Amino acid sequence: MTEQQFYQLLHRRLSQIAIGASAIRNQGSGGLIKILRQYFETKVDLELFIKSLVDETQYGEFLNEHTTNVLKLFPDTAQSWGAARKGLNLFLREIIYSKFFSHRFSLPDDFEEFNRFVKFMEVPLDKEVAHGLIADSNGQLPKWINIKHLTPTLSATYQSQASIIATQENVARINLDLKYWRSV
Repeated sequence: MTEQQFYQLLHRRLSQIAIGASAIRNQGSGGLIKILRQYFETKVDLELFIKSLVDETQYGEFLNEHTTNVLKLFPDTAQSWGAARKGLNLFLREIIYSKFFSHRFSLPDDFEEFNRFVKFMEVPLDKEVAHGLIADSNGQLPKWINIKHLTPTLSATYQSQASIIATQENVARINLDLKYWRSV
């Protein structure tokens, strides 16, 4: 196996494990997990992802482009912007948490430097994360309905609050998922 083959297989593996059965449940149609996994494996250029992290606007464009592309692949009965965005955020998180990709793309090892490098990444929104954000913001966020009803505007509201909380916690907002995941 060559190094290139190893990274291709690792990319494939992370595409598969990032989206578990519970991550995108109840979104109105079967097959979304397969669509997401296949898209992440074949359509997300990891070098472009890492390069986009240096600028908030560039990273936002990267996220929006891939969210839109994934959404186009979803069946008409499952047009959930929230599911597409959550899946993408989960996958990208697995990439930066991977020892091998971190090393390959020279991500910082130091905790503070790492958090500064990934500061523009979004926390993957779901019920648990939303409830954690609501609790930590003293109820300043709108009521969470579900991922199916997540819109770009509502996501931006939650992500903005996540940035405030992340600053208080001295982490990048992507890492708030660790705090809120299965916290109950």
